[in-house]
Amino acid sequence: MSVAARAAAASIGADSPPAGLLDRLAQVADPRDPRGVRYGLATLLAIGVCAMSAVGHNSLTAIAEWVRRCGPQELARLGCPFNPLTGRYRVPDERTLRDAYARIDAAVLTAVGYGHLAALARSATAAVTPDGVPEREQRRAHRAVITDLPRRAAIGVDGKCLRGAKRSDGSQVFILSAVRHADAVTLAAREIAAKTNEISEFAPLLDQIADTDFTDTVITADAMHAQRAHAVYLVEQRHAHYLFTVKDNQPTLAAQLRALPWKQVPVLHRQTSRGHGRHEIRKLQVVTVDDLLFPHARQVVRIHRRRRPLGTKTWTSEVVYAITDLPTHQARPEEIAAWAREHWTIENSVHWIRDVTFDEDASQIRTHHTPAVMAALRDIIRGAFRLTGWANTASARHAHTTPTAALTLHGIP
Repeated sequence: MSVAARAAAASIGADSPPAGLLDRLAQVADPRDPRGVRYGLATLLAIGVCAMSAVGHNSLTAIAEWVRRCGPQELARLGCPFNPLTGRYRVPDERTLRDAYARIDAAVLTAVGYGHLAALARSATAAVTPDGVPEREQRRAHRAVITDLPRRAAIGVDGKCLRGAKRSDGSQVFILSAVRHADAVTLAAREIAAKTNEISEFAPLLDQIADTDFTDTVITADAMHAQRAHAVYLVEQRHAHYLFTVKDNQPTLAAQLRALPWKQVPVLHRQTSRGHGRHEIRKLQVVTVDDLLFPHARQVVRIHRRRRPLGTKTWTSEVVYAITDLPTHQARPEEIAAWAREHWTIENSVHWIRDVTFDEDASQIRTHHTPAVMAALRDIIRGAFRLTGWANTASARHAHTTPTAALTLHGIP
């Protein structure tokens, strides 16, 4: 699987000519028996992307209904076969979509989807969107472009449970993803096997984007991934940096961090924000260390967060510790604060959108790889909206209810 994903990613380069969605999806290997195949795999995947770009189309049943409503011109653009006997284009049903999606390698699909988004960002001009989002939010969305990773870029590694999807043995489906902080675009994803966990998939996930130079890139991850092996892998093999949250799953390390003389350490960065219905104050303290029982550790971070819902006077308080290999002259407190905050916002920028806007947790699709494939399709749609200037995914889906609008968005001529 990782070999195929790396091969798909390797075909994505800065010099690649712009390509539409169908051209990119043609890079996904078709695992089906060629005997009796009526619809190209790229066509079936493009139908899923375009259908779910429209509001209300979150299931395979809805995707099949969407394509049945397409006119001859849209079906031709999607690559549906023409039946000369009836004079009509053939339309795949739900079972055809389900059988194809169940066999696809979701990791390869994610890599190919990233290639589509890269071409989209290089060639498309961000449109002015009538979604009522403040101008500053629109400017932020317009600044999101896919290029070679700049110096000190940041990538967040985070897992998500697909709560409605279960395997035949009753286990739930988990997806581990690598998401870029700058634009929330998913670079790679892996479905976690039933008898393993996220920890063992950390390095294989990042190996899927082995063609990317991680030098000076910061990899952020939650406490589950504060593992010695992960630190060694990032610093010594990928020449990257890390910022790991530390909790009691690493009791010795967590005790060391709490025991540092924080009362004597000044607050080096303070930030106040209002948004998502709450008022939040964050204070950051930093201590330089060289003797912790953790590979390459150079700084320990203590973040004190106070929050209250707007309109109330009750505050809640939380203290979070993190560790990084970056020394003080390479990572200023405000930079560390930004990386930590952006990692936490992956929950809002990625997981929340997939759960609420696309009803991912309500989906009970369970056939083989289908849940992971559907998640990859949602990431492609989410990234396409963001890179074409839409700051609000729900508004974008309402604006692409017609097949023509969805096909145009994804570059299907």
